[in-house]
Amino acid sequence: MDFMISLLERLSLWAWWALAGLFLIGEVLTGTTFLLWPAAAAFLTGFLALEILGTSWPMQLSVFAILTLVLVWVGDRWVRPAMNRGGQSGLNDRSARMVGQRVSVVSDFAAGRGRVHVGDTEWGAETLDGSDPAAGSQVVVDEVRGVTLIVHPA
Repeated sequence: MDFMISLLERLSLWAWWALAGLFLIGEVLTGTTFLLWPAAAAFLTGFLALEILGTSWPMQLSVFAILTLVLVWVGDRWVRPAMNRGGQSGLNDRSARMVGQRVSVVSDFAAGRGRVHVGDTEWGAETLDGSDPAAGSQVVVDEVRGVTLIVHPA
């Protein structure tokens, strides 16, 4: 027991920052964002451990616990939903990025089917309303169904 108390009495800025580093390593390995908040709390608590402020180890542990709870709540309430909204950007989903784009018709549509030029690739396309856009005209991508784009005239 005396060993634990002597260890706690020696908590310093570097000990808290080392703990923050361990939490960050765990965060990198898991990628959950949950360990990010205790890491931030340990980093901030390290400033309290400075010799200038002279706070005791029970006070440091209390501040760490309170900061961890507050940061986990804030992160779960506001940061995580904001990060999840970023997943709708279609960054790694080419088909999701195409929705809403204006594209050029490569060949005349017949019976609501034809080909369009998107970026550097030609795609098969369909219109749901049965219209037949002419080659060279512009259409807007509404949806991607497998390898077929659903479009409407621009």
